[in-house]
Amino acid sequence: MKDYRIKSIVRGLAIIAFAVCLLLSKTAAFSAYPLIKIGMCIILGLILIEQLFEKSIIGVCFPLGIGACLFQKELGLGGVHYAVIILAFLLIGIGLSFIFGKKPRKFYEHWGKDYIYGHEVSEYVEDDGRFDLDNCFGSKSHYVKINNLKRGSIDNGFGNLKVYFDGTTVAEDGAFLDIDNGLGTMAIYFPKEFRVSFNCDNGLGKITMHGECSQDTNQPLVTVKVDNGLGAIDFYFE
Repeated sequence: MKDYRIKSIVRGLAIIAFAVCLLLSKTAAFSAYPLIKIGMCIILGLILIEQLFEKSIIGVCFPLGIGACLFQKELGLGGVHYAVIILAFLLIGIGLSFIFGKKPRKFYEHWGKDYIYGHEVSEYVEDDGRFDLDNCFGSKSHYVKINNLKRGSIDNGFGNLKVYFDGTTVAEDGAFLDIDNGLGTMAIYFPKEFRVSFNCDNGLGKITMHGECSQDTNQPLVTVKVDNGLGAIDFYFE
């Protein structure tokens, strides 16, 4: 089973567990148990585990901050505002990132024969008609310009990501795109000349299509596999 499918199943089970806790919390038999908090802890635990695998210190601190808000009284933080608690945990995460974080790797953008190097706001790697774009936090706009696109991967965690395919051409045998969105928002802009087939797996998020792709069967086909969790994805054909 592919990694993205495993992630979807685990996320689905976590959401179902939260829904069950929500229903049971309304029954008299379980009124003595903090089932809402238990359900939230399941969701936060899932996010925490995913961020541990991503090795994101800030990503780990964020669900811990939400968890601290859930157990304010137990932690002696009853008089502290929620925003202050979350901000404090995010600052702790930033501080730990400076202390224990690895040296930022370089990524490159390929524009014909020129390579432009930048800092790791998001990670982008391109090689022989293939690319990999990974964005976790923050807001990012990225232009993919590839001749004979064959395969690509776009992964967005909690951030706001815009991807433009203007200037990209598709290989004669077609191309495959794997798009994974967690809790963030994404906007993907395809040229209207692209012939695209979508296979979408949507959780509790939203996927919206704007415009139409090419219907010319002589054009190579771009097959897009979409895995959307709780976020929102907009596809544009312009």
